[in-house]
Amino acid sequence: MKMRYQLLALLFAFSISNCKLDTPDMSNTGSAGTADGYQPTTKGSTWTYHQVYTPGPTMDETMTMTGDHTTINGKTYYAATDKTDSLSGTTYFYHGNDSYSIRSTIIGFGNTVEYLYLKDNIAAGQTWTAPVTDDGKLAGFPAQIIGKVLNSDTTMTLSGNTFKNVSHSQLLLQYNITGAFETYQVIDFYVAKNVGIIEIDTDAGQPNNQKSHETLTSYKVQN
Repeated sequence: MKMRYQLLALLFAFSISNCKLDTPDMSNTGSAGTADGYQPTTKGSTWTYHQVYTPGPTMDETMTMTGDHTTINGKTYYAATDKTDSLSGTTYFYHGNDSYSIRSTIIGFGNTVEYLYLKDNIAAGQTWTAPVTDDGKLAGFPAQIIGKVLNSDTTMTLSGNTFKNVSHSQLLLQYNITGAFETYQVIDFYVAKNVGIIEIDTDAGQPNNQKSHETLTSYKVQN
């Protein structure tokens, strides 16, 4: 089914090439954020990632917390600018009720997507289900995320940096196109406590075999 595989391109990764600026509620600016937990949100905290797409380009992306925040659906999201050599946009992070989410808008489709990528109050092997958009649909089809904690406390070394207290979760992006939810994309998040996301691996599977590998190369968390 041609449509089945075209949909994979919508959420290939949280690449800057797929995101555009969401307009923040500027009346809510000025929050200090927090430096603890699995996603620091303090103003000026910055992360640089190296991204490799197969097939596709290789690029570096720098993400910086702006200190701005906005309220969406009663939840507070913290804004971060993300930039490559030629593109820029804004991504929003949420932490509340032991859940961590990342939110952005897909250029050309108008869909604002949100991935609940970590729940820090459940043990390895446990799962959760979450919508991927506010109305539960993506490109007109019902869509959802099935998340699972694979490891909640491991150690990883990336670019010469050793990270402890790393949580590894795996997300299944599912669409209901034929009457039942099916998995079209697998996304692995590695998140270090008091650091943030250190690696994202995405696999859209056959027949296009689209993959991405995004790793943290440098960072600075402001207190």
